[in-house]
Amino acid sequence: MEILKKIEEMYPGMTRKQKVIADYMMQNTDTLTFISLRELSQKTGVTEVTILNLCKLLGYNSFNEVKYEFRKLMGNGERLLFYEGNEYYQIDIPEYELSDEEKILQDIRMEEMQLTVQTFREIDMKKLLEVAEIIVNARKIVTCGRGISYLLCEYLSTGLSAGEIASVKVNTELNENVFSILPMIDKNTVIIAFSFPDYYFATDKFAGYAKELGAKVIVITNTENAPICAYADQVILAKSNTRLALNTLSSPTAVVNLLNSAVRVAGKNKKSRKIKEEFRKFSD
Repeated sequence: MEILKKIEEMYPGMTRKQKVIADYMMQNTDTLTFISLRELSQKTGVTEVTILNLCKLLGYNSFNEVKYEFRKLMGNGERLLFYEGNEYYQIDIPEYELSDEEKILQDIRMEEMQLTVQTFREIDMKKLLEVAEIIVNARKIVTCGRGISYLLCEYLSTGLSAGEIASVKVNTELNENVFSILPMIDKNTVIIAFSFPDYYFATDKFAGYAKELGAKVIVITNTENAPICAYADQVILAKSNTRLALNTLSSPTAVVNLLNSAVRVAGKNKKSRKIKEEFRKFSD
């Protein structure tokens, strides 16, 4: 039974303090996964022991198991993820899930598929083509990100180069990499910033600074609540959260594939003749 249904069914028989905790859980499903037992105690004004007793009442052996159940909800796409922390996320698989290992893998497979299906269902094709036009007509393109987001930068840049569009990649975790690119940023530059949890402040600052210099900023992230969206001219969303990982690459990679296809469609070989002439000169 889903944890929200458990809470709803058992709510009438809870004590006053247990109801305070239950109310907080129901109203903060998007952030509950990332909160510690101590933080929940502070936010609700209820002791940690009382919280643990509620967990047992709901049928769970620990607070981590409760957080795991809320993680499953978000993995199913039933709740948006709004991650506001700076620490990596890790939850152990509860023992009761490991009783059927094949089933848990089947569940995770379905969650991964649902994330991609939901992302594709909600993506705005008109906006995607608008973004593709911006990329095709850009004089200078810079992709940026950190960690898993930087992997997506590399993947996009590879796809763009296959479509005869050059770009520069910036790992925002490396100061020398960031500083070396700053002189080239101006109103003729398009920044494509990837920002997935845990959101990295330097990526936000880089995008914000580029915006101040007149560059266009395209953001690819998992939610419009991501801090970097404050600097975006265009936002493309790809759901990325699963029960066992802070991010999955399935949906974001599929969106990058679609964006590269949109660039090919929008480009219609606009730059092909010039680039082929440059190739001929280089060969000579």
